[in-house]
Amino acid sequence: MKSKLIIYAASGILLASLLVFAAIQLTDVSASEAITEKEAREIIKDRYQGEILNFKKVNSTYIIEMKRNNGIYQIKMSEDGGEILSFEKKEQISEPDEQKELKEEEVKEIIQDKDPGKLVSFKKVKHKETSAFEAIIQKEEEKIKIIVNALNGEILSRDVQETKVPVKNLTEEQAVQIAINNEPGEVDDISFEEADSGSYYLVEIEKDDGREAAVQIHAITGEIMSVTWED
Repeated sequence: MKSKLIIYAASGILLASLLVFAAIQLTDVSASEAITEKEAREIIKDRYQGEILNFKKVNSTYIIEMKRNNGIYQIKMSEDGGEILSFEKKEQISEPDEQKELKEEEVKEIIQDKDPGKLVSFKKVKHKETSAFEAIIQKEEEKIKIIVNALNGEILSRDVQETKVPVKNLTEEQAVQIAINNEPGEVDDISFEEADSGSYYLVEIEKDDGREAAVQIHAITGEIMSVTWED
């Protein structure tokens, strides 16, 4: 009888020891399996190779939003052990189509529709980091610089510059006739000049005696402004 009591007591002590040991082990396992936010981020990045857009913790669950390939995904991970509870695609990302540039002839047509005239120059340029074409159009009394977006044909800028048109009423023939009437001889040269005082013709006449006269004639009134001589 005494031996049985000893056996029962020993068995009870052994059982109690086993229960205490098991409790300690379970506590240690639970503690070791709980992962931090930093560890959760590293696990997700290593496993799915994407960009984490949003990260939050709700109770004992980490909720991660990740951009991967052409989609946005939501991943739920347990704080205890890092188990993946769900992996769900939330949104499809469509890549924009690469826009091709317009052909030069297409751009020239756009420009001519906007400002018909003589195309003096045409070249490709950068306008505020945008690919563009620059054209210079010459009209009668103005020169226009137009910059066009190379992708969509939008007019980015239009600058008008007035070109000075020489003011003259007399023709060269009339100026020559006036000069010869004043100083008979053979016309050697004629040129049109502009000055602050007004535009004029300069007619050079070679005289019979070998001298040369330069007759300055007002281009509007026909008045003889001066006569100078060269030997």
